[in-house]
Amino acid sequence: MDDRQRSQAEIESYLAMIRKTIADSERLVSQAELRIAETDRLLASQGLTREQVMAMNISDSQLDAANAELKRRGLPTLDGGWDGVPPVEEVPPPGPDGAAEAVDGADGDLDARREKFGMMMKPFRI
Repeated sequence: MDDRQRSQAEIESYLAMIRKTIADSERLVSQAELRIAETDRLLASQGLTREQVMAMNISDSQLDAANAELKRRGLPTLDGGWDGVPPVEEVPPPGPDGAAEAVDGADGDLDARREKFGMMMKPFRI
């Protein structure tokens, strides 16, 4: 295989990886839209909007009571208090072989994105 063929194969491999990343991202966006719609429906059934919930000031005792109830139901607790804004996690940019790392750890990468998405959606949970 000459350099041109090898280069073409590398380009095709890279493009396939980009297409897979785009497809995964579109699936995550679709899931996010569905969760937002579900949250809006649940809030509407309670006579609330997302904006009203985000404007709520939750006391420490209310947070403790909510965490106790979540724990009783086997659900994750609301850690770190409530300020209406999810914590922001800084993600370092990929290194020179970042694209290869994403392919090698695709399952772990997807799990990490799901976990970050869960953190982002924490303020919208009921």
